[in-house]
Amino acid sequence: MMREWIGQFKYRGNEKYGPPLGEMMHRAYQALRHEFTGREYFRFNQSLRNVNLVTCVPVSETRLTERGFNQAQILAEELARRNKLPFLPLLARPQDTGKQSFKTKKERTDTMYNAFSVVPGMTELIKHFVLNAEFQRKMENHKYVTVLLVDDIYTTGSTLQACARVLGEKASEEGIHMTIFCLTLARS
Repeated sequence: MMREWIGQFKYRGNEKYGPPLGEMMHRAYQALRHEFTGREYFRFNQSLRNVNLVTCVPVSETRLTERGFNQAQILAEELARRNKLPFLPLLARPQDTGKQSFKTKKERTDTMYNAFSVVPGMTELIKHFVLNAEFQRKMENHKYVTVLLVDDIYTTGSTLQACARVLGEKASEEGIHMTIFCLTLARS
């Protein structure tokens, strides 16, 4: 049934599946947060409990025109709304890399390496929505941000790794210490 729902949502343009699939992701996120409550996971638990914002894997303009929406963005917005977190589109996909479902793991990794960039003004977005003055005083001028990166399907991890690398590198250049957690709806 899940395969059919994802197919309807992602490939047949049925956006009505967004809210129920978003609810499933919300429950998975809450279960993950609850799972890591033991003492040995204290640092991980604290970071996961202190997510500051939600973002998503972007699609190319070609894919956006083809589908009419970004399924990962809909899921991320649902997750953000249900957890009262800001959703910020921090990444761009300047070129169409083709459908990844027909590629091998090595082809996916090679294709994804330079497929993403941060949106212009990413740092300003983060500062405006997350790094406010009170937060900065508490952190003694260190800028710490925890991001939840959302995608629909995890296959090899190359897409999420490429996105996390680009986000982390840009944040580091700007003096922001970024922790990135990834959450997907399904694994294929």
